[in-house]
Amino acid sequence: MPLESRDVVSMVATISTLALFLTGIQICMKIRRQGNTNNVSVFPFVASDVSCILWLKYGILRQDGTLIVVNTVGVILQSIYILIFYLNSYEKDSLHRKMLYSSLLVFPVLAYIKFYVDELDTALFQLGLICSCCSVVMYGSPLSTVAEVIRTKSTASMAFMLCLANFLVSLEWAFYGYIVMDSFIKVPNIIGALLGSIQLTLFYCYSGSSGVGHQAGGSVSTV
Repeated sequence: MPLESRDVVSMVATISTLALFLTGIQICMKIRRQGNTNNVSVFPFVASDVSCILWLKYGILRQDGTLIVVNTVGVILQSIYILIFYLNSYEKDSLHRKMLYSSLLVFPVLAYIKFYVDELDTALFQLGLICSCCSVVMYGSPLSTVAEVIRTKSTASMAFMLCLANFLVSLEWAFYGYIVMDSFIKVPNIIGALLGSIQLTLFYCYSGSSGVGHQAGGSVSTV
């Protein structure tokens, strides 16, 4: 496929992903308005931050400018969101534990890749596998509400626009992975698109109930 096609797909995927990252602003504005973090989970921010850090390292090893740009911005934005959440949280001890668990996941992986893996191909394979698993988990996280949707026959607990955005972004990154011939990018995003289609199907099946969901939160996978 010609280079121009790669550039177009890269640009579209980058813009779409950055726009998806910016949805966190709406959640932070809600936190600031109410002066606390009630009914808001920090998990999407922490999970996205972890994912961005790992994918950023993968992009650096792979020398992929698209991954580097997207995930650098992602790390900055998610870190800001976490800081806003922290400053407005009354349960800082719980947040400290979550941050500790996240650090225990990220830093050992980065240290292992940096100091214990000598060959680039091995580092790319091992880190790519970890990044792929993170992406699949994050794409599937909204499925935790599927049982509730089916039980109540209402999609009020899901956010239609977020589900649609995740579906489209995963398709774009799957296509990008195909172009650059990277299965670690392609495969998890194919799975993400399939999981996204399941979520969208629920809106079709229960379209007559309470309309579009109102939940603003959700994990965002970078690739």
